Amino acid sequence: MTFMKKTLTICALSLAAALSTYAQSTVVFANDGTTLIKLQSGAGAPVGGTYQIELLYAPQGTPDVAFDDRAPTAIRIGTPVGISPIAGRFSGGARTSPSTTAGGGVARWQVRAWEAAYGSSYSDVYLKNAGGNVGKSAIMDIKGGDPTVTPAVTATPIVGNGFTGFTVTPVPEPSVIGLGLLGAGTLLLLRRRK
Repeated sequence: MTFMKKTLTICALSLAAALSTYAQSTVVFANDGTTLIKLQSGAGAPVGGTYQIELLYAPQGTPDVAFDDRAPTAIRIGTPVGISPIAGRFSGGARTSPSTTAGGGVARWQVRAWEAAYGSSYSDVYLKNAGGNVGKSAIMDIKGGDPTVTPAVTATPIVGNGFTGFTVTPVPEPSVIGLGLLGAGTLLLLRRRK
């Protein structure tokens, strides 16, 4: 009987260790009426697929540069969602981090929106600079839910944990001064070659 108790105890501990190893942190990817995605006019972004919203993730301690506008190294979690059920609102359900963040652990998150007619992601629209509107939240450090504890801790909402909503605006044009300097530098290089 003692052998059986020891075996069961070892199996239970092994199972608990395995579950905690593979548990991941979870957040609720949705907003409410106080955290709308707005147009420049102040109205909520229109219902439907005109605007797409994505959630980016990086492990705790990752530098902000991982959320760069042009080439982020942060990971898109799940598929983007459209605006629904009312203007300015989105609901993407619970999203789970990769195993690089344990259940209940803190991770870095950012919400981004873009005008879908101009590209397939925020970065795509930002790089093309073809006139589409984009917007993003601040980078949020959120302690996620932990599905492995008893009772299970459900996904942590992003609302109330740093997400305040934002306004989508046209992609910034390259500055005239920057373009002028680039042109002057190119002319100098060409002149040296001759």
